[in-house]
Amino acid sequence: MGETTGALRDPIYDPLAPAVIAGPHPFYKRLREHRRVYWHATLDAWALTGYGECRQVLSDTAHFGSDFRRVGEDIPDAQLSVQSLDPPEHGAIRHLLVSALHEQSPAVMVDRVAEIATAQVTALGERGRPVDLVEEFARPVALRTMCDFLGVEAPDGPWFEELSNAVVRSMDAGLDPSRAEPGNRARGELSRIVGDWLRDAGDDGFLGAARRASLGEPNVSAALLANSLRAVLHAGYESVSRLLGNALARLVAHPGLLPGPHDLSHRDALVDELIRLDAPVQADARVCTRDCVVGGERIHHGDVVVLFLAAANRDPAVFPQPDEVDLNRRKGVHLAFGRGAHACLGASLATLQLRAVLAALAASGLGLTATEAPVYEPTATLRGLRSLTVAVGGPHRSVLLTP
Repeated sequence: MGETTGALRDPIYDPLAPAVIAGPHPFYKRLREHRRVYWHATLDAWALTGYGECRQVLSDTAHFGSDFRRVGEDIPDAQLSVQSLDPPEHGAIRHLLVSALHEQSPAVMVDRVAEIATAQVTALGERGRPVDLVEEFARPVALRTMCDFLGVEAPDGPWFEELSNAVVRSMDAGLDPSRAEPGNRARGELSRIVGDWLRDAGDDGFLGAARRASLGEPNVSAALLANSLRAVLHAGYESVSRLLGNALARLVAHPGLLPGPHDLSHRDALVDELIRLDAPVQADARVCTRDCVVGGERIHHGDVVVLFLAAANRDPAVFPQPDEVDLNRRKGVHLAFGRGAHACLGASLATLQLRAVLAALAASGLGLTATEAPVYEPTATLRGLRSLTVAVGGPHRSVLLTP
């Protein structure tokens, strides 16, 4: 792009730096306080860190797109899905998926998620040794729930984890180009598996409902359906497992936050705050399709805009005392699940899982005592823990973590 008013040429933020991976929020705060909208040379994009500015872009598909083909870029076929298309092309596949979602019984989902969470919490109490809450709790809960929702058998954990991680790492390909091709191969493999599931799907479950809906939708190809369902599978597993891990880290560090087993209002408020504070999606990208103004800066056709949603969710202009858990918070609706045409399809299922985990932990009376410092995955776009090792026992918990 050409010279831009107010542009920054000295990078003040490296998303893959170890210090940022360990704790990005001080860096987000610094960016937001410096300028809420500015050109960032390291990212080769506009960085948006304010709530209002991020919400504006998320809601404006006329000026900002997820489909970079609108500005002439070539996009690999494996990346074309409900996540990357824009209206009007986006409408057919999203409507199909929403219709399939509405066929699923909320009561059955609530009961099944509660059953999965309770079983995993019970298993924690039976280990008799330190456990990794990521590997032995968050990931199994998310994978079992997602596959149950889809109506398929859960795949082999290590095999699926390898493919899933390749996709997550490729989200940072703009920072490390070597991550792009492995991610595209993994997307293709996952789409192939989902295509096989679709052909064998019965009438039950989300996959079966989506297959039936696709029969009457000529504007959704088999490849687009498979890619979109792959995106649903991946987001439903990877984002939710990281959300659960991040939330557990905060609860281990601050054990007084966990409500009693019958304190439903406290639990619901805590779920909302945990999502606002510790949602895994740190940033999302859009491309400007028509010149416009955001936050006083003119954004030009073809410019990339990176929305730091994690920074927006701690904007003090919207969330007073933004770094604190406030169970009486009344102002502001977080952007953790996006906004507008690309709002997260699985937001309700993700929220349901976190609520079920909190309920199961509260009912169990188990104490989680950190025995090692947490280790975070070296990824910037999607933030989550690689390991969170705790001893499981009585109600006393030591605090070794600093979210």
